[in-house]
Amino acid sequence: MDTKLAELKLTPWVLTELNQHGHEVIGDMQHLSAAEILRIPGVGGRDWRKIAKALGRDPYPGLKNRR
Repeated sequence: MDTKLAELKLTPWVLTELNQHGHEVIGDMQHLSAAEILRIPGVGGRDWRKIAKALGRDPYPGLKNRR
């Protein structure tokens, strides 16, 4: 969980927002729920999927596999 957010290659705007909220490594965001992370301005789509993967979470928890 010591992966730096800059290593995730997030959008510069999102990286700036996260740094302003005091998050520098992915471990700083472990206590936040998915809804709280998605409420941060600019976080969504591809950036959310990268953050969720680094946190070890499923980016789409309610989605069923249609096979």
